[in-house]
Amino acid sequence: MIQQSNSIRRSTTLTAGILAAILTVVPSAIYFTMAFSRMTGVLETEGEINARVVGAMVVSNPNMWQFEELRLKELLSRRGSPDKEVRCILSLKGEVIAESADHLIRPLLSKTFPIYDAGHHVADLRVSRSLAPTLLVTLLLLCGGGITAHFTFFRLRTVPLRAIENAYRSLQESEEKYRSVYESLNEGLALYRAVPGDKEEADLILADINPAAISVFGFGRDDIGKSIRQVQGGLFASVRDALQGAQGELCLELKQEGAGRVFTVNAFPMGEGMVATLLEDVTEKKRTAEQLENLAYYDSLTGLLNRRMLLDRMEQTIGMAQREGLKMATLFFDLNGFKPINDTLGHEAGDQILIEVGRRLKGSVRKKDTLARLGGDEFVVVATLDTEENATCIAQNLLRKLTPVYEVGGREVYVGASIGISIYPDDGTTPETLLKNADIAMYNAKKPGVEFCFYSTQMNQKLQERTKLEFELWMALEREEFFLEYQPIVDARTGRITAVEALVRWMSPEQGRVMPDCFIPLAEATGIIVPLGEWVLKTACGKLRQWLDAGCLPLRVSVNISGGHFMRSELCRVVEETAAQTGVDLALLELELTETCLIKDVEETASKLWRLKGLNVSIGIDDFGTGYSSLQYLKNFPIDHLKIDRAFIRNVCELPDQRAIVDAIIGIAKAMELHVIAEGVETREQADYLAQRGCDELQGFYYYRPLGEERLLEVLRAERERLEASPDSAGAGGTGVRGEAGGEAGGGGAPLPAQPA
Repeated sequence: MIQQSNSIRRSTTLTAGILAAILTVVPSAIYFTMAFSRMTGVLETEGEINARVVGAMVVSNPNMWQFEELRLKELLSRRGSPDKEVRCILSLKGEVIAESADHLIRPLLSKTFPIYDAGHHVADLRVSRSLAPTLLVTLLLLCGGGITAHFTFFRLRTVPLRAIENAYRSLQESEEKYRSVYESLNEGLALYRAVPGDKEEADLILADINPAAISVFGFGRDDIGKSIRQVQGGLFASVRDALQGAQGELCLELKQEGAGRVFTVNAFPMGEGMVATLLEDVTEKKRTAEQLENLAYYDSLTGLLNRRMLLDRMEQTIGMAQREGLKMATLFFDLNGFKPINDTLGHEAGDQILIEVGRRLKGSVRKKDTLARLGGDEFVVVATLDTEENATCIAQNLLRKLTPVYEVGGREVYVGASIGISIYPDDGTTPETLLKNADIAMYNAKKPGVEFCFYSTQMNQKLQERTKLEFELWMALEREEFFLEYQPIVDARTGRITAVEALVRWMSPEQGRVMPDCFIPLAEATGIIVPLGEWVLKTACGKLRQWLDAGCLPLRVSVNISGGHFMRSELCRVVEETAAQTGVDLALLELELTETCLIKDVEETASKLWRLKGLNVSIGIDDFGTGYSSLQYLKNFPIDHLKIDRAFIRNVCELPDQRAIVDAIIGIAKAMELHVIAEGVETREQADYLAQRGCDELQGFYYYRPLGEERLLEVLRAERERLEASPDSAGAGGTGVRGEAGGEAGGGGAPLPAQPA
């Protein structure tokens, strides 16, 4: 590089000198030559012309022209150009005969022309002009050229030198940057020089290494000059073998045995027999990638496959089963009794159970089978088999492994499982379909006494019907297809209507009139019961407000609140909003709850009931005696009414056991100062017996069926007119009065035929 710089410097100086000399001399020389040639030409022209004029004068005045000095001077003074010149006529002896009067600055340029008389040379004409102006301009041009040449010389000489300096500076900066990057690289960089080796194969000799190669990858300065086969115990020797015949860059992954480290080596030729290798320790990256793969394809709690990987494995198993003519069973597990354990012992205990379930299942399936956890307490086993009977054996074996007790937190708990089974290709040909159908079968296996169940088309049909019904229920809410009927409740002593129970009905466009037992269970299971219950509550209170405004006597309206509605919604807030919207007195509102609803969360239930009681709402227990009857919640909860279930009333007059139960319920209620209502009263004998035992109110077909609003208003108006006409009839006692009142209001003295409410 230095030799090239000196050569450029010499060439530049020579070129600049030659160009400067040319710029200095050539312009002035060209100008002087052209000006001198022009002046010479002008002198010759002027001399020829003046010589002819003087010759003509000589011819016309032979021997006399020499004495015509004034005339000759005048003649010589004539000129065609403004340039100064001296014209002089000389005799042959050199004496001046006549001369023009101009003064010229020396040096002079002169031309002499002969004058002839009759062919004889008699005199000479000399014409002279000054060279001073031309020389002055030439000198000025020479000076200007010199200045220009000097400037050009230095410019031509310094610009390349400056470019060389800039190149050197850029090269130095680049080298410094390269060195900085080279030394600060986190990756190890090792430079090798290719030299001829054994068997005509090129060997790689370590030429340089950066600090990262020393600190991270264990290279040493004493390794420089060694063969790549000797460095790091020959760890990178495979790079040399891979470079033989390779075109361009190559990338290798190397594992350092014992240390558990993984390297990536990028090798690429650099020209001039140099090879660079970029080393990166990817051990942590590999671990992170494996962790991400576990998160993407494996369940983080149990280490089993997740849904995404399960679907992929099922695709592979389906392909294998199709090729080999086998069947494939998809067993969908759902743990029984897991949620109560999770709620009571905590999520940590639940996680321990899930881990143990995964361990037991993993130890029970074959290596070629697939085991996965979908989430929560749901597991899936996929197995190939020859016949469906094998699926039964697999399910029974897995259940045996799962049923032994689990020890969690020093306690022994029991967890069972329900299994749904779908078979490929009978129940589906895609993973999604097989999982869905196994899930359907699993829900059917939840029935008492069933541990596992195979999928059938009837299950799918029932599920579709259930899904369709659920959709229709939501649409019924939006289209306002629900309506209320009201069944009166009468005073057991007077027969007066003291309350009505609001009963929801559904008028479906497709199915017609639908009774509650057909859609209420599904509404509770899907959560539709919450908006439906709020609609019933607000509608019933609104109607009560309208009846009171129309002049009806005050009476209670009883609204059934399901367990789902009570636990999921903010019932107190809804009651307050209803009272604010309708203006009804909450003392006329009675909420009926089931026993199973009360015992789910005793503390929360008590809190809600006392808040409702604070709003002056009456609380009643519906279907008392059929659930988890307990004197404890009767004592601790603010209960106002007990409604004896119709199952005990149906045979109360015929069966002693039923009479004993009814008498006990009434006795307990009276002892605790609770109001007792008997539902399902269908005969006069039942009404008389219940009244004699101290039952406060009666409800049933013996008195009234559920009535529409218009029919109910007619009954209420008729009762008000009867009371106004016979004020004493309200105090009449005995069953005869109650029977007559019931017969009148109900549209006849005879009891109406039994029909579900």
